[in-house]
Amino acid sequence: MANITKAFIRAVGKHFLSLSCVQLADGNEEKPLIFSGFLVDVAGVWFFVTAGHILRKIQTALDVGSSFDIWRFDDQTAEGGKKMPPIPYDFDVEKWLVVENEAVGLDYAVLPLEDYYIRLLGAGGAEPIRENAWGDHREDHDFWALIGIPSESMSYDGVTLLTAKFVLIPLKSEQPPLEAGKCAENQFYARLEMMGNVTDMDGMSGGPIFSLKATEGNEEWIYRIIGVQSGWYADSKITVACPIKPFLMELAELVEAIKGEESSEESTGQPQTKAKPSHFGVSIIEGGE
Repeated sequence: MANITKAFIRAVGKHFLSLSCVQLADGNEEKPLIFSGFLVDVAGVWFFVTAGHILRKIQTALDVGSSFDIWRFDDQTAEGGKKMPPIPYDFDVEKWLVVENEAVGLDYAVLPLEDYYIRLLGAGGAEPIRENAWGDHREDHDFWALIGIPSESMSYDGVTLLTAKFVLIPLKSEQPPLEAGKCAENQFYARLEMMGNVTDMDGMSGGPIFSLKATEGNEEWIYRIIGVQSGWYADSKITVACPIKPFLMELAELVEAIKGEESSEESTGQPQTKAKPSHFGVSIIEGGE
């Protein structure tokens, strides 16, 4: 099992990407933050995917006067490329597409990445998850696993250096908790097994959940992305996830529509614009009834 775990981490590590920053709140108190996420290729566009409630909380903090600094992407779990330092990121909330409704269990955020970031991430060995590896949590599987970075593992030197620990947590499918209510229509649930030293799931939000299935004869193992971690029930150690494939299929339609508009402009001789983050904007669906 240990060999499978190591091979799995090597295989999926190249898809994982964290985003970190330092929040300056009242009295200029510095609070380091880290968010788990992953890379996907949707119709030829690279996106960084995380949980939508993260962007909502950032926007809320901005609205009450907080500021954020030292934004960075980190792909240190990727292998096969150069060991790159964290990549400074010019955060702009308007470039994110967010679909988040706490009342019904929707919790997605995506950032279309510009060429500059793609080149640097690629040089470090990072790769997006492509459509052939988009899976469904209802499909047959041997294992599920969540990867991410818990906030409790972070340390910050007060200047620029922020370190944290990457973890893998095995999962076991669970029925929806009674408290889930109508959110269960848009979520699936799993028990956190062998959490190790992890006591708090803060920071794991946005982390990818993968399924793993052995081929006949156990000669190969096939992994697929099935969800994005959204929250957890601490007392019962049940994690909450949003299925990723339906969301990515909808996103693919949006990307193709934008490409279609560009093609139409080209054929009519009108000024063209490239598919870029500003096309997607930010669409936040507020929680509550």
